[in-house]
Amino acid sequence: MKFSFRCFAPASIIFFFACLYGLVPVVSAQTILPDGFAEKQYATNLSGPTAMAFAPDPCPSSGTPVHRLFVCEQAGRLRVFRNGVLQPKPFLTVSADTRGERGLDGICFDPNFTTNHYVYVYYTVLQADPTLPTHNRLSRFTADPANPDVALAGSETRIMEMDDLNPTSYIHNGSALHFGPDGKLYVSVGENGKSSNSQSLNTVLGKILRINPIPENPDGTNPEATFPTDNPFYSKTTGRNRAIYNLGLRNPFTFNFQPGTGRMFIDDVGSYIWEEINEGVKGGNYGWPTYEGPVEPPVPGFINPIFAYQHFSGTPMGCAITGGAFYNPPPLCSGEPPFGFPSSYVGQYFFMDYCNRWIYTLDPNQLDPASPYGFHKFKIFASNIPHGLNIYLTVGPDRNLYYICRDTASVYQIRYPASLAPTIGTQPADQLVGQGWPATFSVDASGVPTLHYRWQRNDIDISGAADSPSYTLQSPQVATDNGAKFRCVVSNSYGSTTTREALLSVTTKQPPIPTITSPPPNTYYRAGDVISFAGSAVDGMDAVTGQPQDGVLAPSALTWEILFEHHALTNPNHHTHPFFLPTSGITGGTITLNFGETDPDVWYRIFLTAKDSYGLSQTTFRDIKPAHAQVSLATNPTGLKVKLDGSSHTSLFQFWGVIKMKRTIGVDSPQVLNGSTYDFDSWSDNGARSHDISTPETATTYVANFLKRPALGTITANPNPIQVTNGTGTGVTNVFWSSANTTVVEVHHDSPSGPLFARTASGSFSLPTGNWVQEGTKLFLQDVSNGHPLTSAFTLDSVTLHVTTAAIASITADPNPLFSDPGQTNLYWTSYGTSNVEVHVNSPGGNKITGSGPGSFSAKTGQWARAGMTFYLQNTSNGLPLTAANTIAKVTLIGGTISISPNPIYVSDGSGLGVATLNATSTGTSAVQVRVDSPSGNLLYSSGPGPFSITTGKWVQNGQKFYLQDVSDGKPLTSANTLAVATAVVRPAP
Repeated sequence: MKFSFRCFAPASIIFFFACLYGLVPVVSAQTILPDGFAEKQYATNLSGPTAMAFAPDPCPSSGTPVHRLFVCEQAGRLRVFRNGVLQPKPFLTVSADTRGERGLDGICFDPNFTTNHYVYVYYTVLQADPTLPTHNRLSRFTADPANPDVALAGSETRIMEMDDLNPTSYIHNGSALHFGPDGKLYVSVGENGKSSNSQSLNTVLGKILRINPIPENPDGTNPEATFPTDNPFYSKTTGRNRAIYNLGLRNPFTFNFQPGTGRMFIDDVGSYIWEEINEGVKGGNYGWPTYEGPVEPPVPGFINPIFAYQHFSGTPMGCAITGGAFYNPPPLCSGEPPFGFPSSYVGQYFFMDYCNRWIYTLDPNQLDPASPYGFHKFKIFASNIPHGLNIYLTVGPDRNLYYICRDTASVYQIRYPASLAPTIGTQPADQLVGQGWPATFSVDASGVPTLHYRWQRNDIDISGAADSPSYTLQSPQVATDNGAKFRCVVSNSYGSTTTREALLSVTTKQPPIPTITSPPPNTYYRAGDVISFAGSAVDGMDAVTGQPQDGVLAPSALTWEILFEHHALTNPNHHTHPFFLPTSGITGGTITLNFGETDPDVWYRIFLTAKDSYGLSQTTFRDIKPAHAQVSLATNPTGLKVKLDGSSHTSLFQFWGVIKMKRTIGVDSPQVLNGSTYDFDSWSDNGARSHDISTPETATTYVANFLKRPALGTITANPNPIQVTNGTGTGVTNVFWSSANTTVVEVHHDSPSGPLFARTASGSFSLPTGNWVQEGTKLFLQDVSNGHPLTSAFTLDSVTLHVTTAAIASITADPNPLFSDPGQTNLYWTSYGTSNVEVHVNSPGGNKITGSGPGSFSAKTGQWARAGMTFYLQNTSNGLPLTAANTIAKVTLIGGTISISPNPIYVSDGSGLGVATLNATSTGTSAVQVRVDSPSGNLLYSSGPGPFSITTGKWVQNGQKFYLQDVSDGKPLTSANTLAVATAVVRPAP
């Protein structure tokens, strides 16, 4: 999760300099939307909103429908809005740890909410001792039937306790909740800043979980019934890890199921380069930290995203994907205005970026032919969103789109249809200012570009006011400006609209002056440092009378907040994370600077706001910058791969880090370099192959030492034995050898130091002998790298050659099985001890394909070759007849088919799961198997050759594949032995 607060002072603040010094970029206040769309502020007066969901309330029998929006606040309150009106009492309040990205972060409603009134939330448990590890909790609350806007007292029921979180990392919490079409509850969990969690089946961190929402046992453990037995890793894990449904995720901040199809899209916040949208499939592994973004060609065992975008290039461009929702809205209630986006948007996936203020749509059913990665088609929907850092998207029961803005602590609605003329999104706010201090009025609007802004004072145009979404009165005076009203006329070529009148109140009182005394300016921190912050404020003098005001302000007048800043202010992907939430009534305190983000361009900004008894306030801030050191990761020998936090790099790899920040360094073993294999031996700091380091105070190099693995090699000959007929007892053969972990090898005969036959580099080679091979001749493959002597100690392999007077023959086909049936294949045959051979098809006396003399030959068939055909190599020397007795070799073409009936499979129960009937047949085999999801997946059925038919249970998903595997004579379960594949198409019944 990545999110931020804008400055926290109320609208009556008279001076916003702390906020405007770069924390929030100055942006145009016009959201650019397609024609006919408009945006408005829907729900406000929130504190740190993180997630939201509309209650699935039934339509009323009469009257106007009431839509209830539930919004999570990070500090632990769940607020309720009725048609945009905030209800006075929270639905519930939990004690939540709010450090960093922790807090109350997830909500969803039970599918049977109208009868059982269940609401599920996900929050970080607050520890009494903040130095102890804490964890996230999934709980269920019950709405009060008599007052459904509040939960029944004492109704919290714990469903699942997650793994302990790293006490020094407050990031990557995940926390999205949704019920799937199968009635199971799905939960996204971030990897908590430790990338190795994502690939481990020993933790639920970095995963999507799938559970039955069954309360935990009285002792705090989960009953086994919590975890569906058909979860993909159920049999490989124990305890809560049996909930794992997907893995290889970094921070799956949001995910969504498409109504109707049940497709699942996962929005995974990336690291250095890519943001990902992944299609959720059972058991899917999305690669983090081994891979980030698309990998071409795809890596077996990992699933590429269906869409991804980069941080610093391309379109779109952003820093963190924080919202996603399918536009498949529910039917409107009777009598409700006919809202709803145009039909071209139905079925599209809307997604949002945290930093770059846009919303795009993705077509789940159409690939982009121009994409090198097979991405789906996309297009811009909203841009230039003015409010700041935005998270979370949802589609409301009114068929409009909603998103959360953390900066304004509000929910915004994008609706259709709307006037082509401008529409006001956020109205100018009333201002209270001290005499001589500037007052700024602003408006957010949407409409067909270009929008124009005409500011008015007391209904009269202000001369010289800029055509701008904001207007600043530089030095208002009590005598001339108190009570003035300001509004803005916003217009375009289709019409105009006028904002509310904002009241300016000017007082002769002056705002207090806050001062931060600790930490001092130019303070540099190390990860984990405990620092003190302290300050005070003194109220100003009356601008007219010169009389003192409140003097030194009491602690109750002070409010502190600390933000963790990510990237420099000039970086287009600069954003902030909450670190120390707004806290009033203290003059200072201590904090541990251990947010957990590993980038070097990070820092903290401490805010102090003072507010006097007249309602005037002012904010100041102090920045704390990191102390850096350069770390180098090297290998001995150089050029091998090293890993930093799970990501692979070629040594020498250098990076800057915040001093004392924990990092994980490691290497894979073995590794191959220049044809030689190396095994890990030791790190220069004596750490394990993968271990944590604390970024040192000064530039440091960590060296991974490797040992070269002993050389490997093989040597063979073909033919062996050699058929000889000339009476000399000697013959010719072809010698084949290969070696690894060598630089130079030699082949000698008779002994390791006998006559030299060949000298080559590492790799695979072949060479024919002369006519000197006799019975018992022996060839030796010698490693002569680095001047090794010709002794048995450096013999990699040897082969003994034989001679014979019997006929020798072989015949093969390639490809086999055929690429298509019928199709073409290549026949290869060799014979010795013959004068003539012929190739016949289907029987020893069948149609003749070709013929040859002794030796090795090849020929192509036509496009008529079929599975089941047998090719016979017949010895026709001296007029031998075409009988089985003279068949010296044969080869049969293997093949098979598999199909699904019916396909598509239509299901009407909403589960997205169907029953498939598989029809298969094979020829040229002795045994076949049907495997699910991959050539080595779960075994469904075994058979001999010929046709067969089987029917599955009700578990077949859309896109599920069935593989017909040839396992004759113990053939392995690999793609090379796949005879045919069938893919199931599952669709909702029309």
